Amino acid sequence: MSDLYLIDGSGIAYRAFFAIGNWMQNSEGVPTNATFGVARMLYKLIKDYVKKGSDSVVFVMDKKTTTYRNELLETYKANRPKAPDEFVQQLPYIIEIVEHMGIKTLGLENYEADDVIATMATERSKDFDNVYIITSDKDMMQLVKDNVYILRPEKGTSDIVKYDREQVHKKMGVYPEQINDLLALMGDSADNIPGVKGIGIKTAQKLLKEYDTLENVYEHLEEVKGAAKKKLINDKDNAFMSQKLVRLMYDAPLDFEDSEMKYNGPKDSLIEYLKELDFSSLIKDMELEDEKDDEDDQDYSKKVEYKLLKPEELDKFIKNTLNKAEKVAFDLETNSLDPIKADIYGVAMATKAFEGFYLDVSKLDKDKKDKTVKKLLDALKDKKIIGQNLKYDISVLKSNGYEMEEIYFDTMIGAYLLNPDSRKFNMDDLAKKYLNYETIKYDDLIGTKLFASDIRDLDQKDVVKYAGEDADITFRLYKKLSKELEKKEMVNVLHDIEMPIVPILSEMENNGVYFDKDALKKLEDEFQKKIDKVYEEMVDMADYEFNPNSPKQVGELLYDRLGLKGKKKTKSGSYSTDAESLEFLRDKNPIVEKLLEYRKYQKLQSTYVQAIPKLINDKTGRIHTSFNQTGTATGRLSSSEPNLQNIPIRDEEGERIRRTVSAQKDGWTLISADYSQIELRVLAHLTKDETLLKAYKENKDIHAITASQIFGVDLDDVTTEMRRTGKMVNFSLVYGASPYGLSQKLNISFKEAKQFIDRYFKLYKKVEENQENAIKLAKEKGYVETLYGRKRFVKNIRTGSHDIKRIAINTPIQGTAADIMKFAMIKVYKNLPVYAKMILQIHDEIVLEIPEDKTEEIKKILIENMENAVELDVPLKADVSVGKYWSK
Repeated sequence: MSDLYLIDGSGIAYRAFFAIGNWMQNSEGVPTNATFGVARMLYKLIKDYVKKGSDSVVFVMDKKTTTYRNELLETYKANRPKAPDEFVQQLPYIIEIVEHMGIKTLGLENYEADDVIATMATERSKDFDNVYIITSDKDMMQLVKDNVYILRPEKGTSDIVKYDREQVHKKMGVYPEQINDLLALMGDSADNIPGVKGIGIKTAQKLLKEYDTLENVYEHLEEVKGAAKKKLINDKDNAFMSQKLVRLMYDAPLDFEDSEMKYNGPKDSLIEYLKELDFSSLIKDMELEDEKDDEDDQDYSKKVEYKLLKPEELDKFIKNTLNKAEKVAFDLETNSLDPIKADIYGVAMATKAFEGFYLDVSKLDKDKKDKTVKKLLDALKDKKIIGQNLKYDISVLKSNGYEMEEIYFDTMIGAYLLNPDSRKFNMDDLAKKYLNYETIKYDDLIGTKLFASDIRDLDQKDVVKYAGEDADITFRLYKKLSKELEKKEMVNVLHDIEMPIVPILSEMENNGVYFDKDALKKLEDEFQKKIDKVYEEMVDMADYEFNPNSPKQVGELLYDRLGLKGKKKTKSGSYSTDAESLEFLRDKNPIVEKLLEYRKYQKLQSTYVQAIPKLINDKTGRIHTSFNQTGTATGRLSSSEPNLQNIPIRDEEGERIRRTVSAQKDGWTLISADYSQIELRVLAHLTKDETLLKAYKENKDIHAITASQIFGVDLDDVTTEMRRTGKMVNFSLVYGASPYGLSQKLNISFKEAKQFIDRYFKLYKKVEENQENAIKLAKEKGYVETLYGRKRFVKNIRTGSHDIKRIAINTPIQGTAADIMKFAMIKVYKNLPVYAKMILQIHDEIVLEIPEDKTEEIKKILIENMENAVELDVPLKADVSVGKYWSK
């Protein structure tokens, strides 16, 4: 005996979205309520109904398509509100999780999911003992017959009620074969089906009870009494049109084998996918067990042991524990998140899972603390150091006068490599995700004692438990993540690129950047005058005072008073006043240009000119920005507090801010080395395009070559403006820009942008071929990859959205360029003399602060190591500039 289960996937997903509420999201910030609801419903269905290896299951989804119904009635389903973005965003995840659960998914062009299910229920009912349709849609009740039933989720998504012929009659007041006519009479506002105006469900039920069918109702129209008769007469055409609209189609092409439908249990990949979505409760409910590590270090029932290590016990600990260990998890406890200001209170260590030691030095005097910490660090010199955000620990040690020479594995970076699109890499989140473990939170720990300011005020036993856990969990995460990196073949990326860059970033942060406060103050006054002037001009133009920082007041000015029509609307239904919307309106009214100018100066003022002086460290007189390895999905570094990566470089105002960065000492200067067109050179290497390769090998102007092609002029006739356009086309198409996107950037028509792109690909034939292959490979593998093995997992590639395609095209190029920059930094750092201070890495540029008389020596080191960082089919080129101030 075998049964067939047909699931109305679109309907179930939409019901789950609203039943659970949109508060659910995973660690990446992706909404997951609909995905979770679908998974939970499917689990219950499989558990309570489906026989593994015998029954068949199909999950049917609507596709964005039109059917005969749209031709019959132009406004069919026009009343349906647009699906929320939070729901649409989950559709690829829903399809993924269904497939991981071992269930076939299906969606056909020109057929709604209802029609596909109707066809299958009719054609395949004879091949199965029973057919069960899982849906909340009342239209589907017309399919119920001898061995075809509805399983209707009610009370959310978990309670399922079975509908046979009698249950349908009890629920709807008519039998299944009359559902079509019932809806034809009463209409359906949700799908914009008109029905007979004024006929409700009770009158429709009464008519069908008496006359059985819609046709019979009209054949016996003279017998119908009261106002219903007139309504039926007036809306006869609508009644029969509605009948056609609600009638299901039974001719959907079912081009697949029956074996594809058979349910053989979930795939092995399900547990990992549930973890990615943070569905730990489902893992538990479904009784899915994770693979045990060879050393059984994932047995969480094991008793943990965290011990206090007194300074006088350190020698014994080194002899009995550290000297026998190959790897050591290491974590500092301090009094500040700022490594420049942080004082060391203790060191937590673990040499294996489920144990931890805490060396408390918080009560020692400076001399004894110094001797204790140095002794420990000496003992750790030949060990493989493991940590969570080791850059912080290295920086704290450095600012306290200590050095940690070698580090081996950073769990934060390991987790980032496995999931670069995530933004949550703190230990609490990683422990939950990879170990299903809830850690002790620092704030909760401090909250255990009234008036406690830091861990020195707490009971030492609580501190030992907290710190010991940090080291233990770090070690456990290492065991887990290192295996995952091996599976994903990214161990080399960790050890050859990411780990060597950690101490370099630590030193850069420690070196800091010097900003000329007097120059900043002068710039602040100048910008404020500009802001005030632009505001006065806007008030004159508007003829009344308004707040340009208020989206509401700006909206009232532009859309209500001036009558402009915006580009897009906010969730509240009003036109947006964001930057994109103002750019769209730039030429519609002169006040928009002023608003954009006002916002530009206001942002530069608040984000940099006024903010930077507040961040200057009292101890060093410098800004110590944080360089983040986990801030971008492509592998590029980012910076924060302040974000120096975002200082505009193409306009005069951004250049003015950059010029406030200077050498702090007299007789010192800044030197910067910037890769020339590194992403285009990577593109040439990856595509092997003959035109690109030839241009770079012969040191020709690639932007002029592109301009010559797209404008159809000789190379000698390319103007400065044409070259600028050629440059924008070059870089835009590296990022996978669409004709629409290019038209917006160049402020040209869609048609002209399309012509530019066509001409571009005519010149660089292999670039287009490479882009198509990149998308194809991403679909096949589920990830994109840089030249050096960095991977970015693109879960939604099959949806075909332009953003996903752009990622598939751009990531291998931008990611490879980022890897090359890191290789270059490692080489430069190794060859720099001790007096040269690397202070900044911004995009494709390295900035150093050096003695002025060493300029030629450092210039040679920079060029030699950056241009030979890796070997490509085209030469790498680094441009060097020198000056008292940082400028291009």
